[in-house]
Amino acid sequence: MSHFTRKNIRLLLLTLLGITCIIFLRYTGMSDSRYFHLGSFRIPTSTRSGVISGLLSLICILLVFVDYKKGVKIGIALNLISTGNLFFGMIMSKSIVSLPGTMTSLVSLVTLITIYFFYSKLSISNMTDYITGQGNRRAYVKEVSEHIEAKKSFTLACVELEDFKHINDVYGIQIGDALINKTADKLATILDKKDKMFRITGSKLAILFEPGESPEERLKSIITSETVTVSIGSDENLIETSCVLSLGAGVVYSHPPYNYTKTASSVLQDAETALASTRNLSDQRICIFNEKMNNSEVKHREAEFLVKEALKNNYFYLVYQPQFTTNEKKLRGFETLIRCRKPDMTIVSPMDFIPAAEKSNLIMKIDDFVIETAMKEFKPVLENSDSELIISINISAKTMASADFYNHIKRLIDEIHFPPENLEFEITEYSFAESLDTTISNIKKLRETGVHIALDDFGTGYTSIKQLMKLPINLLKIDKSLIDDIETDQNMRDMVDSVIYMGHIMNCEVISEGVEKEAQLDILREHKCDFIQGFVWGKPINFEEAKNMCSQEEFGL
Repeated sequence: MSHFTRKNIRLLLLTLLGITCIIFLRYTGMSDSRYFHLGSFRIPTSTRSGVISGLLSLICILLVFVDYKKGVKIGIALNLISTGNLFFGMIMSKSIVSLPGTMTSLVSLVTLITIYFFYSKLSISNMTDYITGQGNRRAYVKEVSEHIEAKKSFTLACVELEDFKHINDVYGIQIGDALINKTADKLATILDKKDKMFRITGSKLAILFEPGESPEERLKSIITSETVTVSIGSDENLIETSCVLSLGAGVVYSHPPYNYTKTASSVLQDAETALASTRNLSDQRICIFNEKMNNSEVKHREAEFLVKEALKNNYFYLVYQPQFTTNEKKLRGFETLIRCRKPDMTIVSPMDFIPAAEKSNLIMKIDDFVIETAMKEFKPVLENSDSELIISINISAKTMASADFYNHIKRLIDEIHFPPENLEFEITEYSFAESLDTTISNIKKLRETGVHIALDDFGTGYTSIKQLMKLPINLLKIDKSLIDDIETDQNMRDMVDSVIYMGHIMNCEVISEGVEKEAQLDILREHKCDFIQGFVWGKPINFEEAKNMCSQEEFGL
């Protein structure tokens, strides 16, 4: 045995016990005495032979239970040696005293073979994926656990068929299963004899590469996007469908010495973390795992959990940053900002949970919370005020691209009786990358309802000027990164001046965010920026302070 795993140690101990039993049986079979004495008891020699044979049979059966492949071989060898010794002993002693032990060994031999075939069928059923014919997750855990325990080097690749849910929804489960088979067949072409493949979940497969030719190089030949034809049904009712087979792979190189926390599940999780990173790659969709990814993934999962808990237990609350006219310092309105307060009163920055929420549909739930809360809080304030205050709310690209977004906002406006002309949604240029047609349709419908639309972070995105000119936007918002250096950098000052000029050509008003110094304010005023927001005139405040500010008439320059 080349590797002393716990299983192999158990096999070794049972084998030694079996050999000990054989030695005792040989001695018994060659004895001329019909009896032996145990204290005051006189016991027939045949009884001792039967007891030892029974014990040997039990040991052989235990060997099969420990490892049915290796155990059955050892068990059969021990039984044959035992039967041969007993038979030889009967011939030499010209006595059939060992016949019961011989029969016990033969019965044990048949039992071992029966158990072996039962375990073989059961193992194939329990360890095989019924769609691909490859190993399933149980087989994966068994194989990788044995590699880790034996301190073997190996490489694990987690390969995913992208858009699998969409394929199942559009084309049907049978087509999805056929495409999984195609994927498994394609992956099988790069495997060596010792490599093994497993189906982990619906669209994920794992490949266990033994040391050899670079797995990464082999994967590069097949991790591509291509259109394949999938066929299901009989010759008479054959259905052929063309689908895009697009694959990504996360790879983990695993070498001893292993730390005590390394398990089959943790290795797979590392590979899945690397696989998730491939979604940000445009070319070769293969990513090698490193520990930095793991830390990032852990933080991402923690952030997702925090968002779910916050939505469920009301950890979220809103603060409002005032916006003022640049020349007269009159209150234009407030930008709504979300904050999170945990039960221990710790304040969590939006930068710690918004990026994670944006990678899932959780961001849409956050948007719903902010919209509904801001509208309900400011509805009575607007009723008691003659001013045309604007409540500005940041909307994610996913939410703005939702087909039901306009109808949802219309229902809220009607239910809360919130004046649409006092409502503004801030979107970024990246909103147009999510679903262009739906986003533009939602913007136009909202504008027709009276809702204002502001384009946030202007100057940092990639939307064409021609496209912007066609959109019914009310307000351009200059990103803080463009404001920071306008005191000292003439090029940046010219850039800000161009953005303001462009906004006015588009019949939009312009607001600059992140204004922190009087010198910046003077430059923006000089370049005819309409509004500003920033610490120079107002930090984010709670709702009660914002409500009190609404009743002020003068703020003083």
